[in-house]
Amino acid sequence: MSCPRCSTLPRYKDLVTSNGIKILQIIPKSYGDLRVHNDPEFISYTYGDYPSSSPRAFNLKSATAGDFLFFLARLVSYYDGSFGKGGFYLIGYFEIEDILKDVRSKPDDAILDTFGRNAHIQRGLYNPKFWDGFWVFRGSKRSLRFRHAIPFDRKFCDSVLLNARGNRLAWPSHRSEAQIIGSYTRACRIILEKDLIDVFWGSVENWNEAISKS
Repeated sequence: MSCPRCSTLPRYKDLVTSNGIKILQIIPKSYGDLRVHNDPEFISYTYGDYPSSSPRAFNLKSATAGDFLFFLARLVSYYDGSFGKGGFYLIGYFEIEDILKDVRSKPDDAILDTFGRNAHIQRGLYNPKFWDGFWVFRGSKRSLRFRHAIPFDRKFCDSVLLNARGNRLAWPSHRSEAQIIGSYTRACRIILEKDLIDVFWGSVENWNEAISKS
């Protein structure tokens, strides 16, 4: 549920990019004062969702401290004032340290100090109707927002994801790569197989290493 007028939420022009580009360089200036549901946020590392009521987020109910949440975003390349091709990218991850579950009323001050930057908390502070059963996941200091997003393309998907039957993904020719990836990643996915986890982390580390040398 959006809340564009929530005075407790940040404005677009308040957001800081990871690479120094000002937000108003890449969005219409008229959007600058609009409030934005900035979630996940990579300052105190919080992410809110509805595992108890949303099928898309159901798998988050099994997440525990020590697990990792990776965040996928649909992005469009931007270079020298021009937009390019769009695609899916990994933008960062949290190592889960704490979970605030099924929030139905305003938390106490100690919890607000820990989770207060999250957009769901901010909406609830604006209007009590938003204390609507959300969960908030908080990451440890090992959590990271990538300086350069990592392409989550067909090659990456084939190396780390399985379908509901435990088989490799299908790539029908009548659908685009982006459509297929979007379908497979619409809901939160769990990767439990050690060999796939190793490949996943290896791909992330190799990409970051290549970027740092470029």
